[in-house]
Amino acid sequence: MTFAVVIVNWNGAADTLACLESIYAGSDQALAIIVDNGSSDDSILRITNALVQQGIELLRVAPTVMPTTWGGARVLLIEAGENLGFAAGCNLGLRAAAATACDATVFLNNDTVVEADALDRIVARLIGDPACYACLPMLTVHGSDRIWNCGGAVYPIGVRRYHLAGRPRAEGAQRGEISCSFFTGCCFAVRTADFAARGGFSERFFFGEEDFELALWMRDRALSAVCLTTAVVQHKVSASFNAAAGPRQNARVFIYYLNRFIHMRLRFGAVRWWCWLAAYLPYVAVLLWRSGRWSPGELRGFLRRLVQRARTMDRVTRDDFEAVMAGRL
Repeated sequence: MTFAVVIVNWNGAADTLACLESIYAGSDQALAIIVDNGSSDDSILRITNALVQQGIELLRVAPTVMPTTWGGARVLLIEAGENLGFAAGCNLGLRAAAATACDATVFLNNDTVVEADALDRIVARLIGDPACYACLPMLTVHGSDRIWNCGGAVYPIGVRRYHLAGRPRAEGAQRGEISCSFFTGCCFAVRTADFAARGGFSERFFFGEEDFELALWMRDRALSAVCLTTAVVQHKVSASFNAAAGPRQNARVFIYYLNRFIHMRLRFGAVRWWCWLAAYLPYVAVLLWRSGRWSPGELRGFLRRLVQRARTMDRVTRDDFEAVMAGRL
């Protein structure tokens, strides 16, 4: 059974090509959909030339064209022409998968390396169990023997806990399967029709939070997910976000918490949100203070700006994201 693999590329041709190579080394069922999110480098040219040299047929299309058949192509390259954000880029790929009538879609970060037939395994596990909404592999830290996560648990108060984070991968492999209520957008498989009916990822947050929003949505509806620990994908943790943030890692932290604060306000309503903040802000303050990047005055200012923005915003747009990354907090 063929399935779609949606990969969003933004100025990351080297990672994307390494990811594709690992996919095709272990699967003859995968059809890759690469969404180029308006890369400002030579990503499209590099990806195109590399695939031609490898003899892999490529079909290039505009975002307004969703072909129902690809001919003999194994890679569909959608040139978005602008930075849509991670969620919207994935949703563009989802529409292409739906147009091609793929039963399952795997969302995969471009900064990953797929081991053996990991994607075939999670798709087979998904399709074989109607009660399973999503299936993910065990995610390990690239180049190490350590687990990044095997999914995790999400709690209504706005926190999550990863399963087996930092443990040796052999410990995870022994488990076989782990039920989870949270998983990252790094890699997971869903039925294309189910996820398309849901509208795909929320595009409210531009970059980040879409996986947390999905987890709470699933929790509200008692939908289940499973981590198949015999399937392994290595992740170059935070490579995509680090590339976007550059040296402004404090801006990265601001975006992360701004997304969360907005999400929780919309979920809880104003009164419950202020109660939530009373408990959650001290927790955030301790975490940030321990990082050693802020003086007491800087930390107070950071948290004050965070709450002020979250009180009035109902989404994080590309302009908001770029303003934060440019230092206009």
